[in-house]
Amino acid sequence: MARPAARRASGVVAMTLLLLLLLPAPALSVAGAVVGVIVRSPMMKRIASIIVKEVASAGASALTKALRSSNKGGQLGSDAADDAGIILYHVTVGQQTFSGVVDISNDFFWCSARPLRRKKTTNDDCIDTTSSCLYAYGSPDDGSYSTGYLGYEQFTFGAGTGTSPVSGSVVFGCSTQNTARDGAIGFSKGPLSILSQLHITRFSYFLTPDDSKSSSSTSAVLLGDQAVPQTKHSRSTPLLKSNMYQDLYYVKLTGIKVDGESLKGIPDRAFDFAADGKSGGVALSTTIALTWLQSDAYYAVKQALMSKIDSPAVKSNNELDLCYDTNSVAKLKFPKITLVFDGVDSPGMDLTTVHYFYKDTNTGFQCLTMLPMPKDYPLGSILGSMLQAGTNMIYDIGGRQLTFEKAVAAAPPVPLMAIVSLLAWVLLF
Repeated sequence: MARPAARRASGVVAMTLLLLLLLPAPALSVAGAVVGVIVRSPMMKRIASIIVKEVASAGASALTKALRSSNKGGQLGSDAADDAGIILYHVTVGQQTFSGVVDISNDFFWCSARPLRRKKTTNDDCIDTTSSCLYAYGSPDDGSYSTGYLGYEQFTFGAGTGTSPVSGSVVFGCSTQNTARDGAIGFSKGPLSILSQLHITRFSYFLTPDDSKSSSSTSAVLLGDQAVPQTKHSRSTPLLKSNMYQDLYYVKLTGIKVDGESLKGIPDRAFDFAADGKSGGVALSTTIALTWLQSDAYYAVKQALMSKIDSPAVKSNNELDLCYDTNSVAKLKFPKITLVFDGVDSPGMDLTTVHYFYKDTNTGFQCLTMLPMPKDYPLGSILGSMLQAGTNMIYDIGGRQLTFEKAVAAAPPVPLMAIVSLLAWVLLF
């Protein structure tokens, strides 16, 4: 991941900034909107490049456009692909407000300076008598460029919500020029994430599914002691650590079932790390909508779905790799997919159509939102945001454990901050 670079800073606060900024930067940030529109590392840029070359013809670009057009008025609800909506929330600092995306694979916290014009980062923020503390993040070439001023502000999370608030001074970027519409608030394990800076070891998030029957069900993020299971049916699996990409959250996927039947075509170690721990594994993302499976596993899933769905697959300009025409088959039935994790008793994580099929209401085609991960790339698989919709995802960093549970109706009632309005949107770039 690109790490912001500070210049001409001195003093106590500046030393704090520099100590944070000089920590070893992780080599990877898995970040992107929808199909990897936003990438923040050379490795992910290479993946994005091959996606554009090899997958665009299969409809990934068309899906991106469809997702954008389906977000009319910034509202969720018309298409299954709206589950690609990531958590975008508005944060108020003093009299100013900005928006940021919750990104569990990024550790830098930055926002656009446009709403902060009346209160730009000043010399006092960096304790410098001649200039503010500047930073540069990412690259214009990979779509993640951000440059501006480093700030050091007091934030309070959870004030006025009936919970114990979490407060502390946080280093963040006040961007004056960037290629993204909104900011990003890093929730990874990296040294600059708000979790690391505020010493928070537990958090959870809930992404509202498109098929939610409750109008009160909204996406939410909880911190600290509030990040606990909401039902008696939660299940837990260990969080793993990669030797190469230590900031990311990994889980051990041990198998996949389709309608309760374990798939036989997946190699035994398809989801494992390589022997040296520098590649493979299954990472989680809140900013990549699609799920990318190890190639053998993907084709096993695809074949199983084709054998279960009583209709021929079709080709379309909007297709990904596997599509069906729901106009010609009004009551087309899709099988249930179950992800089996290490340490999790049956039934594992059950997925329904809304988690892995996208319906284009313009064409009536319904397409699988899983794709094969290109071979010889460091990441083995990525579980995207669509797959996680409707599930309360609870991260215990200290205990190295991920707990998940299906929400029965509304999302957890406590917001991330008293001054934060949590909304689920399809992010447009």
